Amino acid sequence: MNKMIVTLKDCKKTLYINNEETALEELNKEGILIYAPCGGKGTCGKCKIKIKGQISSITKEEEKILTKEEIDKGIRLACKTYLYGQAEVEIVEEQFSNESKGKLGTKRIYEVDNHIVKRVVQLNPPTFEDGYTMVEVIKEKLGDIHIGLKMMKWLSHYIDYTKDSTFTLYKDELIDIEYGDTRNQIYGIAIDIGTTTVACYLIDLVKGVPIEVSSMQNPQFGYGADVISRINYTLENKDGLETLNKTIIHGIDVLIHKVTKKAKIKRRHIYECVLVANTTMTHLFLGLDVSSLSSVPFNAVTKDIVIEDAEEMGIKNINPKGKVLFLPGIAGFVGADTVGAMIAANLIKNKDAKLLIDLGTNGEIILSTSRGNYACSTAAGPAFEGAKIKYGMQAFLGAINQVKISDDLYYETIDQKPPKGICGSGLIDLMSELLRVGMVREDGKIVDQEEVENEALARRIVKRRRQKEIIIAYEKETQIEEGIAITQKDIREIQLAKGAIRGGINILLKVAELKINDIDEILLAGAFGNFINKGSARRIGVFPNVSIDKIISIGNAAGEGAIMALCNESVTKEHAKVYSSTTKHIEISKHPDFQDEFLEGMYLK
Repeated sequence: MNKMIVTLKDCKKTLYINNEETALEELNKEGILIYAPCGGKGTCGKCKIKIKGQISSITKEEEKILTKEEIDKGIRLACKTYLYGQAEVEIVEEQFSNESKGKLGTKRIYEVDNHIVKRVVQLNPPTFEDGYTMVEVIKEKLGDIHIGLKMMKWLSHYIDYTKDSTFTLYKDELIDIEYGDTRNQIYGIAIDIGTTTVACYLIDLVKGVPIEVSSMQNPQFGYGADVISRINYTLENKDGLETLNKTIIHGIDVLIHKVTKKAKIKRRHIYECVLVANTTMTHLFLGLDVSSLSSVPFNAVTKDIVIEDAEEMGIKNINPKGKVLFLPGIAGFVGADTVGAMIAANLIKNKDAKLLIDLGTNGEIILSTSRGNYACSTAAGPAFEGAKIKYGMQAFLGAINQVKISDDLYYETIDQKPPKGICGSGLIDLMSELLRVGMVREDGKIVDQEEVENEALARRIVKRRRQKEIIIAYEKETQIEEGIAITQKDIREIQLAKGAIRGGINILLKVAELKINDIDEILLAGAFGNFINKGSARRIGVFPNVSIDKIISIGNAAGEGAIMALCNESVTKEHAKVYSSTTKHIEISKHPDFQDEFLEGMYLK
C-alpha cells in the first residue's frame, strides 16, 4: 500500500492507498474534500494541492493550466496525480469550509397541524378472563393502529403495564413508546439539499418555532460542482452512485447531530424529516439511478412524494421509526426545491404575474399567473458560483463580493479578508461596473487600453497568454501570482449563463402570452438571490428591466417551504401536490424562439 501524509490546517493525517485512484479520489474518500467543479476531468484547475514524493509525472492537462512558478513549487492537480509510493501532500488553501454557521433571523411561528400525535395512557394488563393479547390491550386504548413487527418485538420485551406511557403515533402507526409524559417533546427536521449548500433546520413541532439551524458545503462537491458533473460521475464510475449516496446521507446525519446536540435534544424525539432538493440531488439521496436524467427526454424515476422510515433511508440521528419525506417534484430538472420555493412564495390561486427565480448551479424559473403556473429550468451552469471562472470561488472568506468603479476599481471581500478570488455577487457587480464605465462592451468584449481615458483603469487591461484580462486585485494585494483578474473567456461564461436565464424568462412570458411590463413582482430565491446587487443584475440584463422595488429577495425559499410542509400536513396535501401536478413544465430548448432569445440574452444590456 502507498502512504500519503496530508498536512491540514490543524493537524497531519496519514492515509494508506493504492495506485489505481487519484489523490483527489483518495482525499474525498477520507472526508478531506477538495473542490473539483469539473468532476475530476482536469479542465477547471481548481483542485490544486502541493505534493512531493513518489508520484506520477505531470500531465499535458496540468501543463496547460498551471503556471511554471506553480509547477516549480510542487503544485499539481489532485485529479491528475497518482501515488506510486510515499508522498506528502499540503492542501494549498482551504477554499471551502465543511460547515458554515446558519442564522435563524427573526423567529417565525408556524401553524402546526402535522402527523405526529403523542398520547399518554396507562394500559390495563391482560387478564385470564378477558384473554387479551398485548396488542389488543394497546388498541383498546389507542384504537385500531398499526404496530409493526419491530415495534412488537420491542414491546414484547419491555412493556410495563404499571407505568404511564407516552405512545407516539405517525398517522395510525405506532412509532415509539416511552414511560412518563413527553408530549411537549416533538421535534422535526427540515432540510434543503442544494447542489452547493445543505441547510438543516430543527423545528419544535409543539410550539411551531425553529430552534437551531446549521449548514454545510454539500459534501459531494469533490465530485463535481453541478448536477451534470455528478450525473457523469455515477455513469463513469462503477460505485459512483453508491459513493454520492453515502456521502450526502452522512453529511446530513452530521448536520442533524450538530443541531440536536446544540439544542440538547434527544434524537429519539425527532419524528419527521422533510427534505427538498433538485431532481438530481433527490435521486442521489434516494440512491436512484440518474442515467435517465442524462439524456433526452430527461425523465425522473419519480416525481411523487417519497416517504420511508429513517432507518430504511440510512438516517441515524433521528428516531429510527421516524419518517423521512421528500416533497414532490415537477419535472426532470425542476425538483422538490422549486416546489418548496413555490410553497414559501404562496403561489396558490395567484392573481398577479410573478416570476420566481432560483439561481444556483441550475436556474429554475417559475412564472405564476392568474391562469396557472409555468416552469422551466435553464442550463445556466455554475459560472455565477465561480466554477468556470479562472479566479472564481464560492462565497467564503476572502471572496470579492462587491465591486465599485470611480477613479479606480475598488472591491470588498467577505469578512474583509485578503482577496482569494471572486464569487457570484462580485462577478455581477464587476460586470455591471465594467459595462457602465465602458471597459466592456455590450457584446462582452474587453476594450483596448487606449479606449479608456482613466489611466488607473486603463492599466488594469492587460494581455496574458494571448487573451485580454482586467485586473481586479493586483499581486501585492493578494497571495496569488499575477493577482486576480477576469478574462475574456470568463466574461463569455457569464454571458452564456446570463443568456440561458433571460432566454428562459422570455420563453415563459411568450408561452403565457405576457409582456415584461405585465410582471408585478420578481421573487429571488436562494442565497445568490439574497446577496446579489439587484441594480447590478438588472443593468447587465440578468433580470428584466422592471422597477427595483418589484425585485424582492425571499431568502432560502426552498428551505422555508420544507419547514412549512414539516409543520403542517395540509401544506403537503393541498399545496405541494397541486404545484407538482398542475404546474406546466416548458422544455424551453424545444421552443422555436429559444435560440434567438438565448443569443439576444447574452448581450449585456
